[in-house]
Amino acid sequence: MAVAADEGRHVATYDGRLVAEARVVDAEPAPVEPVTAEVARAAEASYAGLRSHPFPSCFACGTGRLPGDGLRIFPGRLAGGEADRAAATWTPHPSLAVGTPANEPARTSLPVAWAALDCIGGWAGDDVGERPMVLGRMTALLDAAPVVGETHVVVGQRLGAEGRKTFTAAILYTADGRVVGRAEHVWFTVDPADFTASATT
Repeated sequence: MAVAADEGRHVATYDGRLVAEARVVDAEPAPVEPVTAEVARAAEASYAGLRSHPFPSCFACGTGRLPGDGLRIFPGRLAGGEADRAAATWTPHPSLAVGTPANEPARTSLPVAWAALDCIGGWAGDDVGERPMVLGRMTALLDAAPVVGETHVVVGQRLGAEGRKTFTAAILYTADGRVVGRAEHVWFTVDPADFTASATT
């Protein structure tokens, strides 16, 4: 896709049509309480996408992706009936490494960190997979790029809903508690069949 600067924002277009836009904003994502890596790992067993995934080729949470081909973040509901929160562990694959200074640990790119903070919100907003959604808006604050080969934890929380919109937030951090980034999202309920139809026409 073509990306260009336009009046303080960057826009991505395909075939002349606007696909996405990005701009710097003065905002603070809603806080999300972290959990331990053990708790997040246990939650993965309840990942609804393992039973039925509306978008199995998704780069972040798709079950159709192989290690090194996607992030394979599989968030499930937290134990104890926390229906508004989901969590998973994630260890960045070596294929995600980008150039880093000598004697520094290999890290992913910042867009990969954004991706890791993305779908966790959707699954927190609909942890049973009965309300498929696509991202409408995401506001993120990144402290660092994730370290390749290091265990991370990502937690999402549902903040509310209004019609087709669902509001969520997320946090990404290392297993020892160092925050990598935080985000807030707006999702829109969709029919996955509409995307399948457009991809085959």
